[in-house]
Amino acid sequence: MVDIEFIRKKHFVEHWSIREISRRLRLSRQAVRRALKSADQPRYRQSQARSRPVLGRYEGVILGWLEQDKQAPCSAPL
Repeated sequence: MVDIEFIRKKHFVEHWSIREISRRLRLSRQAVRRALKSADQPRYRQSQARSRPVLGRYEGVILGWLEQDKQAPCSAPL
């Protein structure tokens, strides 16, 4: 897949038209417009949280340790 930043550079920096980008990169004009409209790279999002069969039982203990560590006084650097 063509990089979104590449499409944005061709349009905004090199002043290529949407039609020219579409023709040269062999993408639909709608895909080019979508890339120009988006500010970020598309990210993967999980639909459900993964199960943790091994860590699950100890997750509460670990989170408690981390919370205690946040509240502990800092030691002097060496």
